[in-house]
Amino acid sequence: MKKFLMPICLLSVLVVFSGCVGKGFVIGSMDAAMSTSSNPPITIDITDEGQPYEQQDDIVELAVTTDQQPVSQDHIELIQYLQSEILGGLSNFSILPNQADMYLTDSGPGANMISDNTEAKTIAGHVALTFDDGPHPTLTPMLLDALYARDIRVTFFLLGLEVDRHPHIVARMYEEGHSVGNHSYYHPSFTGLSRQRILDEIELTNRAIEAATGSQPTLLRPPYGRHNSTVIEIARELDMSVVMWSVDPRDWEVRNVLQVRDNIVNHSMDGSVVVLHDIHPTSIEATIMAIDYMMEKGYVFVTVEELFGLSDISLYAGEIYRGVYHSLGGN
Repeated sequence: MKKFLMPICLLSVLVVFSGCVGKGFVIGSMDAAMSTSSNPPITIDITDEGQPYEQQDDIVELAVTTDQQPVSQDHIELIQYLQSEILGGLSNFSILPNQADMYLTDSGPGANMISDNTEAKTIAGHVALTFDDGPHPTLTPMLLDALYARDIRVTFFLLGLEVDRHPHIVARMYEEGHSVGNHSYYHPSFTGLSRQRILDEIELTNRAIEAATGSQPTLLRPPYGRHNSTVIEIARELDMSVVMWSVDPRDWEVRNVLQVRDNIVNHSMDGSVVVLHDIHPTSIEATIMAIDYMMEKGYVFVTVEELFGLSDISLYAGEIYRGVYHSLGGN
């Protein structure tokens, strides 16, 4: 593909999602455009004949407003590329005019695009944060707010009793893209229970989660991580994978923000599954601090399913998963 030229100073893309305005893609800044050129900006509106389009995967027309400035086919192709990236879920590219050749190269438009107004960073690894024992009526929403602000998805292992008490929080988790798993109803140790009692604990919680989200969970974390062959057999019957962890910052025991933060940061690595608890104020604060630090270092936070999927590892019913690079399967 030939190199794209960038004679314009400002190019913005407006996307309409079901009547709501999405984030715009801007090449350069308005201040830079006004100071470096007298040419007016070009605006590209991505709409369907001026109407909001219904589905994100629709192919939509480009309505080009040039204000007496010509638009080359190269620019149209660039905008089509950006359109596809918008629909793919990326947000807010920013390129200064004098940097255009760096990003629009023979490798294709946007091959080295800057995302979210920050310089591209090498991904240090993927980590799955998991939270047990919630939802808490005040702390879990605080955590959800922080995750939403950072565009991060995690996995929650919920107690059925708390799900029944706070179904609206569970519904929010699900709506915001988090994974929701089963952590029993009352939090007993499964290894001391009869088969029927274990089954009741799991099924009661599954029903509570389904009532709140409309979807049955497929992930199970036994309380305290304690399991035996009966637990594994039941999980297999209910088509549920058993998810443990590879990193335990012991936030339930150590109620010190800085120590918990350091435990998360110092022991997490690519492929880690971290167990935390969204029922302690210190855990919420420490988690947010650890997230911000690790994101600066290039870590990406994903759900449990996404973490294993990135390594082409399928989650099977009745199998135990601790971390991507830890032992899998068995009792």
